[in-house]
Amino acid sequence: MNKDEKAKQVAWLRDQFQGVKAVFLVDFQGLTVGEMTSLRSQVRARSGSLKVLKNTLVRLAYKGTDVECLGSDLVGPRAAVWTHSDDDVPALAKILVDFAKTHPNLGLIKGELQNQLFESTDLESLAKLPPREELLSRLLGTMIAPISSFVGTLAAVPRSFLTVLKAIEEKKAESAPAVV
Repeated sequence: MNKDEKAKQVAWLRDQFQGVKAVFLVDFQGLTVGEMTSLRSQVRARSGSLKVLKNTLVRLAYKGTDVECLGSDLVGPRAAVWTHSDDDVPALAKILVDFAKTHPNLGLIKGELQNQLFESTDLESLAKLPPREELLSRLLGTMIAPISSFVGTLAAVPRSFLTVLKAIEEKKAESAPAVV
């Protein structure tokens, strides 16, 4: 690769890492081409990107970006998985954790999420998070619970009153003489 190609590669990587929501570093040494292709397709399906890194170029591309804290971990064969969407972060983490379970040669190194560095054990916790829609529905359910409980309490008073009136009506109907 000549100097111009390297400069283009650094510029492209810097552009990719500028608005990134999360970056995960993985060690892919020992994976076959087929396994890497499978991982790439799974990552792409969740709107993520996977790129095998040339460490020296990536260190240059990291400077001045949100993921600069990962520069010290670029030692040996590394690949980066990243996304520009908040919604896809837990899904990508789950893909990586599940893939690492079935392919022990994939090593989860570190990650960066919203300017916070996290270890591979934190990645497993992130993978267990439910999707954003489910979290929002849980939040909405929690917010609605007191209101629906209050409405139920308010509705109980007229309901009880109507039940008492109905019982009085039935009692009067039983005690009234039958009209012939």
